[in-house]
Amino acid sequence: MGREVDVINFALDGKIDGLKNNLIGIMSDNAEEIGEYQKQIDARGFEPVIVDPGLENDQIQSLLEERQLSLLLSRNDYLSDKSIPDLMLSKRVDLKPEVTVKRPQILDLDSLPIPDRSLINNSFYLDRIGHGMTKNKISLMTSRGCPFKCIYCHKLWPKNNVIRSAENMFEEVKLYYGFGVRNFVILDDIFNLNVKVSTNFFKLILKHKLDINIQFPNGLRGDILAFDYIDLMIEAGTIEINFALETGSERLQKLIRKNLKLEKLHRNVQYITEKYPHVVLEFNSMVGFPTETEEEAMMTLDFIKSIKWIDFPYIHILKIYPNTEMEHLALENGISKETILKSQHKGYQELSDTLQLSHDFIKKYRTKFFIEYFLRKERLRHVIPRQLRAFTEDELNEKYTTYQSRDLNSLIRFAGIDKDQYTNGKDYKKNIQQLEVIDKKIKAHFPTKKYKKDAMKVLLMDLSTYTSKEAETVKDSYKVVEAPLGLMYLQTYVNKKLPGQVEGKIIKAGVDFDNFADLRKILQEFQPDMVGIRTLSYYRNYLHKVVLLIRQWDFKMPIVLGGPYATSNYESILKDTNIDLVVIGEGELTYLELLEKMIQNNKKLPDDEVLKTIPGIAYFKKQDKKIIQSYSRNLILSEEIYTTI
Repeated sequence: MGREVDVINFALDGKIDGLKNNLIGIMSDNAEEIGEYQKQIDARGFEPVIVDPGLENDQIQSLLEERQLSLLLSRNDYLSDKSIPDLMLSKRVDLKPEVTVKRPQILDLDSLPIPDRSLINNSFYLDRIGHGMTKNKISLMTSRGCPFKCIYCHKLWPKNNVIRSAENMFEEVKLYYGFGVRNFVILDDIFNLNVKVSTNFFKLILKHKLDINIQFPNGLRGDILAFDYIDLMIEAGTIEINFALETGSERLQKLIRKNLKLEKLHRNVQYITEKYPHVVLEFNSMVGFPTETEEEAMMTLDFIKSIKWIDFPYIHILKIYPNTEMEHLALENGISKETILKSQHKGYQELSDTLQLSHDFIKKYRTKFFIEYFLRKERLRHVIPRQLRAFTEDELNEKYTTYQSRDLNSLIRFAGIDKDQYTNGKDYKKNIQQLEVIDKKIKAHFPTKKYKKDAMKVLLMDLSTYTSKEAETVKDSYKVVEAPLGLMYLQTYVNKKLPGQVEGKIIKAGVDFDNFADLRKILQEFQPDMVGIRTLSYYRNYLHKVVLLIRQWDFKMPIVLGGPYATSNYESILKDTNIDLVVIGEGELTYLELLEKMIQNNKKLPDDEVLKTIPGIAYFKKQDKKIIQSYSRNLILSEEIYTTI
């Protein structure tokens, strides 16, 4: 237990002066661990309070409130199903952050520079599958804003959907085509809504005879396609399409305001399976909507089963996010706020207490899906040989493993597929340059960065994937990795507007660092003046853990949050006093202005009077932040101190 003694001593040194009473919390159910902690705490004249990690979130918080604990020691693995912000902040605090005027939407996307991909180590990303199934690919964003009015998502972006011109998109594709890239992934789920622009984009590809593969992996709305448009998509190189279904119930379609025309969607999908059998199809559906009946859930399954050859059908468990209309619907139908919050850390395949359908029904439902559809040998014998003509065996194996924890070869053996079928028919795989060659050409194309001696240093971090150990802790098997495109857009824009003044370093969890010790080493070596973090609501607890560790390691630079989680939950986020500021909505203009103000202020966050002049941010005034800090608890992740001492 020698290291544990070191941990306790390190944790307590410098922390005990701020304790409001003589009590120190220990979250543990390990008798030996508790005994050693008690001994060390007793020796310092303090009284240990044992907090059972098996208690529910609200029970733990009630205990912390009752005893007024201001220091809690815990191992990382005890927190996998706990809300870190709730453990750190007293419920007695009810202050609202300052929110500046809304930042206007960027309406001319063509004016933004093409993201500088030399800002990242491309070899790390090109060799892994992302939302698209291919490796050696370039992912593109072609639009911003969301024209849909469904109740599922946060209302993050303006309803005004802004799209890049066909010429602008084509120039980016042509650039990377010249480097040897043949696989392109369109990340928008709304690309096909602007028929004129997207039609012109496809026509430019055909006019210039670019022999490429195009993938649409993020849920296209298939009911608004026409047969001639589908023909053009596939003639231009489309080999994979993900369609959004959500539910096969007309009533639920209206309730969630998706309003898909199910008959037309069905007709279009059938058209693709019959005329273009080489195109790999994915289907997104959900189960567990508030008020959904068992009969309506079966409508969704029946819809999927009515289309024989869907390659990758998904049945996700509905996740209800706070501050959405879906949450309001859930609350109206008897699902408690506490239940919704407890479900946030769960994966899309995990059963949740937010479900109004019984867990027993959901288990039988998924079993029925696998037996009657996914694992039908007739289906596997039809789709797998086709898949192997469009994708490599390595890519498909990763896809299947990520998708359902089943590897490709086991399915091939199960279905009794003859490997000779792999080479029958046309092969849609493209010849591409080696990773090293592509990466070298990318670095040669983008200008070499020359920074001033006193340039401001910014570490931009993408936390929309877990490190390996953290994925095991939260039981997350989703291993899709996308390059941090949003952060590249930010830093490329700043490099254009403030050449040489801001040295930006971009890293992503699970790729550029895969454990907390490596992250600390990056921070030590780079010594940033500011840390900017982007993440999604699903990774909220993980984000707060990382920020907690940065402070635990005694880094004091400002931490700024952006992205979907920040925009939708800035009030609760800022009650974590380790976070200084939140950027709401689109980032380029706000990020630039914030950096300009910090450069003018000797690389420090400006005071409240200056901050309130920057549109599109939220923060607590210094005086209010001090009040919040006085009610906050220190949470020490004990085993992570090993990376420090």
